[in-house]
Amino acid sequence: MTTKATPLAVIAAFIAAAFCAFAPGAASAQPRGNVYAVSGVHVDETAANAAEAQQAGFAAAQRIGFERLVRRITLPGELAAQGGVPALDGATLERLVLSVDVQSERRSSTRYIGQLAVRFDPGSVQGLLRGRNLTIFDTRTAPTLAVPVAVVGTPPETATLWREVWAGGGFGDELAPLAVAPDSLQGAPAWDAAAPYAQAAAAVGALYATLRVQGSTASADLVQVGPSTRTELGQVVARINGSDSAALRAALASLAEQASDRVQTAWKNVGAAGAGQRGRISASALYSDQAQWERIKQGLEGAASTLISEIRIEAVGRQGALVSFSFVGERGQLASELQRRGVRLEDSPSGPVLRSTGR
Repeated sequence: MTTKATPLAVIAAFIAAAFCAFAPGAASAQPRGNVYAVSGVHVDETAANAAEAQQAGFAAAQRIGFERLVRRITLPGELAAQGGVPALDGATLERLVLSVDVQSERRSSTRYIGQLAVRFDPGSVQGLLRGRNLTIFDTRTAPTLAVPVAVVGTPPETATLWREVWAGGGFGDELAPLAVAPDSLQGAPAWDAAAPYAQAAAAVGALYATLRVQGSTASADLVQVGPSTRTELGQVVARINGSDSAALRAALASLAEQASDRVQTAWKNVGAAGAGQRGRISASALYSDQAQWERIKQGLEGAASTLISEIRIEAVGRQGALVSFSFVGERGQLASELQRRGVRLEDSPSGPVLRSTGR
């Protein structure tokens, strides 16, 4: 009998191996990037003159960025129960914004088109959302490689635009970051092909998004692949409201955002469920030479950017050391994260043991 899992359940199981809800300790590395920076905000505004069009573009970027940030760091169920993203007046919104940076822009005498990045003040945003009884979840997990490809026969300019909306969408800033693969990775979903690119991006798997455009409808089939898994995650769909390139871009951007939303929601569900599960381990690190000991330490330090904190080396000998550290989540998640970083966690009659998986 075959059991069919829902797309969110499958994504959740896939990224649970990189579980990373933790309170940083003294030995913890800082998370990648800035959770409270929203990049890849596309605006297209028209006004009486160029200056007013740019001002309108910056104001629109602040609003769009705030909406994206709120959806990023809150739980979907709670946000829906509170009526969605809070509506703020312009003055309140400006007080939350630290800066608006231009990534790219085009101007005319009455029109402003830009790709902008908006940085928000973490404390102010957190205070506002908590005042509305919303839980803040702003912890990152390891990246997933995003592979935007298109079906055979797709016009080259459409395939190029598909990659552009992924590359410029700011998905690398999300809690479950999506690192976009280079365009040299093409073809059907396959881990063997994706693995070198995933390794270069420190990604735990690859999400293939295969584009198909038929008339006024754009869709993308989503397939997740890993070292020993391949899972169909369904389809996302968007309508193309117009015949120009701007309409097509908007539809493709919607597809990419929908795909990312599935990954983000699954990660937040996993992270929120395990956020209260904390523990501490004392383990014997066994090695036969200095190189193996260095690999064990590097693995632990790498996991400190995701799952563990407060690493302490209690004693060191020629072929073994005693280490301890705190971790969040379940023991199986801890073992998977360490294994991904080249360290095997085993149980022995005398307690937990750490070994390097390399030679």
